[in-house]
Amino acid sequence: MNPLERLRAWLLVNRHWEQVVFKNIVWATLAEAVVRGLKLAILPLIARVFGPAEFGKFAFAYSFASVFNIVFDAGLATTTTRELAMTKKNEALLPDILLIKLGLGVLGIAAIVLGMLLVTRDPVIRAMIMILGVAFFVLELVNLSFAVFRAQQRMEYEFLVRTAQAVFLVAAVALAAWKAPSVLNVSYAYLASGLLTLALVAAVTRGKVVRIGSRVRVDAWRRILGIAVPLALASGATTVYMNIDSILLGSLGKITDTGWYNLASRIVGMLLVPTGLLSLVIFPAFASTTSDVGEMFRKRWDRWSIGMIALGAYLACVVFATADPLVRLIFGPAFAPSSAALRILAIAVVMIFVYTPSFQAMIVFDRQRTLFWSLLSGAVVNVALNVAWIPPYGLYGAAWATVVTHGVLLCELPVLAHRYTPVRPMSGTVVAGLAGAAVAATLAYTAMSVTRTNLWLAVPLGSLVFTASLVGLDRARAVPITLRMLTRW
Repeated sequence: MNPLERLRAWLLVNRHWEQVVFKNIVWATLAEAVVRGLKLAILPLIARVFGPAEFGKFAFAYSFASVFNIVFDAGLATTTTRELAMTKKNEALLPDILLIKLGLGVLGIAAIVLGMLLVTRDPVIRAMIMILGVAFFVLELVNLSFAVFRAQQRMEYEFLVRTAQAVFLVAAVALAAWKAPSVLNVSYAYLASGLLTLALVAAVTRGKVVRIGSRVRVDAWRRILGIAVPLALASGATTVYMNIDSILLGSLGKITDTGWYNLASRIVGMLLVPTGLLSLVIFPAFASTTSDVGEMFRKRWDRWSIGMIALGAYLACVVFATADPLVRLIFGPAFAPSSAALRILAIAVVMIFVYTPSFQAMIVFDRQRTLFWSLLSGAVVNVALNVAWIPPYGLYGAAWATVVTHGVLLCELPVLAHRYTPVRPMSGTVVAGLAGAAVAATLAYTAMSVTRTNLWLAVPLGSLVFTASLVGLDRARAVPITLRMLTRW
C-alpha cells in the first residue's frame, strides 16, 4: 500500500477504535479550523460596523431566540447519535425523529411569537427575534444530519456540510454589511445561509436523512422521547443560564452593556470549541464501548480528562494575560469594557473544561435524569444571581453570576459521575494532571505578563513555557514510579 492509499485508509475508512478516533479528530479539527476561521471574521465585522449599541440589539435578539433551541432540539440530536451508534437497525427511527422535529418547530415558533411580545416593544428587535428563530430551527434540521454522520463515525461528511454552511453565512453577512448595513439584514443573512445549507444536505444525501414519517408510531415516539426529554430538560437548563444574562441586560434597557458582555461571551464560546470538538468525537466512540468498561476504558477516559484540563488551563492563562490588547486590537477601543468581563469569564472556562468529561459520562451511561437535576440547580442559581447582580453591576454582575454557576456544576458533576457511572472523574491520575496543569498555567501566565503588550511574542512564549512545564512535570512524576517498579522487581 503506497503512502497516499495508506493516508486515505486512515482518513476515510473506519477500521478500529484508535484509528476511528484519530480519523474523527482530524476531520472534526479541520471542520472547526475552517468554520471558526471563516466565522471569526463575522464577529469583528458586525462589532466594528455597528458599534456596541447596535451590536447589543442584535445580541439581545440572538440570545432570546437561542433559548427556543430547547424546543427545536429537544434532545433529539444526542438521542439520534446515541441510538444509531449502538446499532444500525435504529436507523428505522429517523423518519419518526424528523416528524417529531417538525412538530417541535411549529411549537417553538409559536412560543417565540408570544415571548417576543412580552420582552420588547422595539419592532426591529422583534423582527430580528422572529427571523433568527426560524433560522435556528432550520439549523436544527441540519444538525440532525450531523447526528447521523457522528453515529456512523463519518465526520468527513460533517466537515463538508459545516464548511459549506460557514461559507454561506460569511458571504451573506458580508454582503448585508456592504450593500445594506443593518442588524436586521444580518438576521436575514443567518436565515439565508441556513436554508442554503439545508438544501445542500437534502441534495447530497438524496433525501435519506430527511425522510419524514407519515404517521405517529406510538411505540417509536415513546422510546425516542423517553431518551430525549431528560436530555432536552438538561440542555434547556444549560441554554437558560447561557442566555439569561444577555436577555436580562437587554430587557432592562442596558443595550450597550449587552453588546460589551455578548462580545466577551462570544469569545469565550470560541475558547470552548475544544470541549465540543473533543466531546463530539469521543462521545460516539465511548458510547459504542460501554458494554466493556474495563481498565483500558478507564485509561482512555483519564487521558481525555487530563487533556481537557490542560487545554482549559492554557486558554485561561492566555486570556488573563492578553485580554486588554487583544480586544482593543480586534474590536476597537469602543469595546474596551469587554476585556474585564472576558477575564472574569475565563475562570468559568477552566471549570467547564474540568467537568465536561463528567457531563459526558452522565449521557454515555444513561443518567440523563440525574444530569437534568444538576443542571437545573445551576440554572436556578444563575437566574437568581443575574436578577440580583445585573441591575447594580451590569455586565460584570452577569459575568460573576456565570462563574458562580459553573462553580456549582463543578462541585456537582464529578461527584454524580463518580456515584452513578463506572468512570472516576477525580482519580489519582486526573488529580495529578490537574495539579500539573495549574503549575504550568501559572508559569505561562508569568511569562506572558512580562511581554503582554506584544501579543506576537507573549502568546508563543507562554505556549512554550506551558508545554515545557507540562512535559517536565510529567517526567518528574514518572521518576518515582519507575524507581518503585525497579525496587519491586
